[in-house]
Amino acid sequence: MTTEPSQTPTGAPVDLERRKLFKLSAVAAGLAASGGAAAWVGNRIQGVPFEGGFPMPVDEAVLKPFAQRNWIFSQAASETMRRKHPERDRLFAEIAGAPGWTFNDGLFAASDYTRPPEQWQSDKPGYQQIDWALFCAASHPLDYLGKMAKFGQPNAPGICSWEQKNLAPHQWQFNSKQDAAVRIKRAAKLFGATRVGITYNDPRWNFEPMFDMFQDKEVSWEEYPFKPKTVIVMLHEMDYDGIRTSPAATSVGAVNKGYTDMAVTAGSLADFIRRLGYQAVASHNDSINKVAYGIMAGLGEGARNGALVAPGLGPRVRISAVLTDLDFVEYDKPRNFGIMEFCRHCKLCADRCPSDAITTDDEPSYAPTYKDADNPDIGWHGQKGVLKFYNDAKKCYKFWHDNNVACTNCIKACPWNKPDFWHHRLIDASNTFTKGPIHSFMREMDTLFGYGNMDVTKAHSLFWNKEV
Repeated sequence: MTTEPSQTPTGAPVDLERRKLFKLSAVAAGLAASGGAAAWVGNRIQGVPFEGGFPMPVDEAVLKPFAQRNWIFSQAASETMRRKHPERDRLFAEIAGAPGWTFNDGLFAASDYTRPPEQWQSDKPGYQQIDWALFCAASHPLDYLGKMAKFGQPNAPGICSWEQKNLAPHQWQFNSKQDAAVRIKRAAKLFGATRVGITYNDPRWNFEPMFDMFQDKEVSWEEYPFKPKTVIVMLHEMDYDGIRTSPAATSVGAVNKGYTDMAVTAGSLADFIRRLGYQAVASHNDSINKVAYGIMAGLGEGARNGALVAPGLGPRVRISAVLTDLDFVEYDKPRNFGIMEFCRHCKLCADRCPSDAITTDDEPSYAPTYKDADNPDIGWHGQKGVLKFYNDAKKCYKFWHDNNVACTNCIKACPWNKPDFWHHRLIDASNTFTKGPIHSFMREMDTLFGYGNMDVTKAHSLFWNKEV
């Protein structure tokens, strides 16, 4: 009688896995020996500071502040915008393959918390009643903390409002700019932030104008309660096991928990700063380009999938911010972690995107390269003029529509999205100087060990049955 070899999550025999692990360990050991062990790893994983403003090349002749009226949520929620741009409904209906379908109905169908019985009663792992319940409940606090904040509503009712409640009449005096930064970050961590960075207000990355979906009108920064001088940027880690269930509803439970954490933490920090006598507003998904500010604050780099990738967390984060008039504070510098260079060679997020929305271009560009990107009826998107990878959000959204819930495959697939094991951090640290062949090797190791391509059914079972 013969015995079949044990199988790993990806189906490869364990013996093969062990041989690959030995090779990977040899590479890691070589890096550790040549670099000086833990101190070297700790230094490298912090990235290399960048001097001289925004670290990604910018074409100033093209770059303009983003008009929030052209955002997907503004278009969906605004009757004015939909009357002004009916072609967008028509084009999205064609993409969705549903003539007569409206952009408004389609968008919120993928984000709605009232599900028809046939969806609640599904037997499909990841789409069962317990998964929809998780998806809805994780976002439930936002009904009270910041209505429509996750959809980009500026001045959202609740703790994300612009009201300067609890503003102290006397200002606390910090001992130094470094003292201010240390204490603000300590408070942010206490309130729930995973990581914190502080940078200056840069109008290039502010929505101008903003768009108020409740009042169906544009809002200028002249209407803001004060002139922001500083932006405190916070990362909120999403549950690793939850994200692995993507594209199931369970994974969006992890996303919605991140949205709730954003409101709680940013709202608490803004209140803390106001009680010190400085004006402050919590920013959720509104008002500013948080990926750009996260880069400026040294928290990560822009990536192929359009997200901020943070060392040790990858794109498995949500980003909140606090805008304040306090400027007596030490600013963080952008840092090079080797992430963009890695993205040039990896392409796993593009390979595993179910709608082919993520570009497979070999090099970044200053503008989108996908079909009809220059057609304003089709190609409205984020800011052009930054040397980066541009993706087609319409294709992404089409899958949301088909899937009946959002997707996080590009987060799940990213090799930077890893548990906090020593060998993962060692390889993260090496990225500040390793080149293409090593990146390709790391991509294959990620696939081999099944981190970013776990079967949804298995991931769903692991999530619900994991001992905690």
